[in-house]
Amino acid sequence: MQDAAPSTQRHVVVVYTDAGGGHRAAAEALREILTEEQGFRVTLVNAYQEVLPHLDLFARWTARDVEQTYNDLILRGGRTGLFCLLFYLLAVLNVRLLGKAGRRAFAALWERSRPDLVISVLPVINHLMIDSLAGHRDGRVPFAVLITDWSELSRDVWFPRRRDYHAICGTEESHRQALRAGLPADRVLRTAGLLVRPAFLARAPLDVAAARREAGLDPDRPVACMLYGGYGSWRMLELAEALRGDPPDVQVVFLCGRNEALAQALAAAALPYPHLVLGFTREVHRYMALSDLFIGKNGPLSVSEALTFGLPLLVDGHRVMPQERAVLHWIRRTGAGETFRSPRRFVRALRRRLAGDFALPEAAREQARNEAAHQLPGILAGIVRRSAAPA
Repeated sequence: MQDAAPSTQRHVVVVYTDAGGGHRAAAEALREILTEEQGFRVTLVNAYQEVLPHLDLFARWTARDVEQTYNDLILRGGRTGLFCLLFYLLAVLNVRLLGKAGRRAFAALWERSRPDLVISVLPVINHLMIDSLAGHRDGRVPFAVLITDWSELSRDVWFPRRRDYHAICGTEESHRQALRAGLPADRVLRTAGLLVRPAFLARAPLDVAAARREAGLDPDRPVACMLYGGYGSWRMLELAEALRGDPPDVQVVFLCGRNEALAQALAAAALPYPHLVLGFTREVHRYMALSDLFIGKNGPLSVSEALTFGLPLLVDGHRVMPQERAVLHWIRRTGAGETFRSPRRFVRALRRRLAGDFALPEAAREQARNEAAHQLPGILAGIVRRSAAPA
């Protein structure tokens, strides 16, 4: 449990998972923006490591817990088809079989942490947390789901079919789904975009040419930022090699995340075009700010981060995660960029994009005007006030 210093401020408990990088990123972004506000202190809790580890059937039956299974076999291993769907089914079955014990575990968490507000940035187990809060402080502690996906994959994954919580949505698709879940309209709250760290919204004047020189890049040559999430992907090496034969006029920044082996392989590849290889960094916003376009997987967080800088998107449609297909549909519908499935088509799409301009079409600009980090403190303060008001 990662807690801020004790105080008389409203205590917000944010529940997240390390299955994928987006949930932790959202939790850390919430902590960053809320601790800057005088009315809040924030505790981050990993549900599967700190609350439910004794109930994890993956850890009992295999050599990996549920988060490791997802990160190692699905994200790094690229098993996004039937294996991924089977994983989801087993995860849901795990929750249903051990639901009563899970509710007790969360109830014990609330007794220890004494929250004034609970925010979930993960799917599947939200109904357990809502149920367990019902007996804490006479059910007066509000619960909010902050969806980190573009939309809900299927019913009840993010939004339980009930009326006793709040839903915070960053896209029009998820907003409609939350309303269809049966929540009252005043409990479905819309932000302008998915939550990204405030650093992506800071727009201090930037000398792009100087920033490129500092990074060892040519200030007058286009720059593409390639990012496949916080855990990287060996697909990046495949695409890097596809540019070897007849490289287009572009410089590539490879952001490999926590995949150190990938970063080492790219650094050793002797690619015949200007490039920069980096492992995990908290400065993703810096490299996006000096880029002209984004290349990567269709993760909701990565796409949202790129959109804040107005970068056109070149997104991989190969081995797409089921919950991320909605991002592909949105890109195609709005013309925010192009999608590709093979390295050959990637090279063609990159050449087309480099030959045109880098402006986003008007249909995509609304989602690019991201204000979620600025809006959320007021939204959450309103939820707390409402819960404290007499019935």
